[in-house]
Amino acid sequence: MQEKIINKINYKIFWENNSKIILVLHGWWGSSDSWIKVWELLEKAWFCVIIPDLPWFWKTILEEVFTLDKYDETVENFCKKLWLKDFILLWHSNWWAISVKLTNRKNISISKLILNNSAWIRNKKSTNLKRKILKIIIKPFKFLTKLPFWAKIKSLFYRAIWWQDYLKSLENPLLKQTYLNMISSDLQEEIKNIDIETLLIWWKLDTYTPIEDWVWMSKNISNSKLVTLENEKHWIHLNNPKLLVETILENIK
Repeated sequence: MQEKIINKINYKIFWENNSKIILVLHGWWGSSDSWIKVWELLEKAWFCVIIPDLPWFWKTILEEVFTLDKYDETVENFCKKLWLKDFILLWHSNWWAISVKLTNRKNISISKLILNNSAWIRNKKSTNLKRKILKIIIKPFKFLTKLPFWAKIKSLFYRAIWWQDYLKSLENPLLKQTYLNMISSDLQEEIKNIDIETLLIWWKLDTYTPIEDWVWMSKNISNSKLVTLENEKHWIHLNNPKLLVETILENIK
């Protein structure tokens, strides 16, 4: 394993001499280190694995506001600097949006896509509905906002509704805005333009990504295969990397 920096992006590259290349985009609050168990298993299948730490995470600390387009441009330049061609793109969780944008670029040569727990379709109607529901829930408790312990109550509330990513992002206003930029992007029309071989992997105990999003994607990506597996949660690459790698190798040609 080698750890390098290019264009201010810290990244790890494993088994550099192997001919088959997988580029892994870690999830929000993830890192190149969180995928170490996966690359150890992929080496047995003769893969070269490249994992960058995306801006704001782990060793790539660029304290500025990022938009989806800016992240997309950053990853595109990273691929060009490394002369990546005909590679497999594996993304996890919130970085699906970068990968959708990247896949539809004609100047990036991606041979296959693997989506691991990445069903983050941003639907304005559903988002507005959630906000309306939250306003209704919070309205009777507005008087609490003036109390000194309101911040603690707010923190516990976000934890209860599974908004940990947002909660962590509150620690820095630039990161908070970056997070809000990422979750406001609705790419449903761009998903429909994906025409390369795509493997969709969903774990039935994943509370972050609903199955209806996966079914929608499987119907709208023409050359896709949906695999659903039991008894695993969102962070499969940490909790059961062997099963994840086996699933990938069994379902890509």
